[in-house]
Amino acid sequence: MDFAKRIAGLRTGAGMTQEQLADKLYVSAALVSKWETGLSRPTFECAGRIAELFGVTVDSIIGPGAYLAGELASCLPEGADTDGGALADMLNAFLGTLNERDRGVFIRRYYNVDEVCAIAANYGISEAYVYTVLSRVRKKMKLYFTRSLKERKGAVK
Repeated sequence: MDFAKRIAGLRTGAGMTQEQLADKLYVSAALVSKWETGLSRPTFECAGRIAELFGVTVDSIIGPGAYLAGELASCLPEGADTDGGALADMLNAFLGTLNERDRGVFIRRYYNVDEVCAIAANYGISEAYVYTVLSRVRKKMKLYFTRSLKERKGAVK
């Protein structure tokens, strides 16, 4: 549970109590305690707030790629039961529906694992707008995957 040690280390290094960290994150001290003991993991949103608070990357808290994998996993519909090849096919088909910029932002973030600031600089847009694009694309992707899986189930019957 390296993330537990990382969170505790960041907090104690900043001279904060669990209660103080909880107040800054708008969560309970009990939840912070669970993170630090490894009984629970912060949500990806909380991990982002922790990273921002301490001036570190999310990956440095919960591990390389874990944050991005979690973001993408949230795009799968509940109970999605498909193999990696089928998901890859659906992802490629979905990416073909996006405009060039949105597709590029998505690929740079989730395939190249580029930092948001680098993506923003590359496209001449703000970091906030990169987050907006990524959020919108993930929502579109979840809807696309939901429809595709329903169509597959309908074709199988």
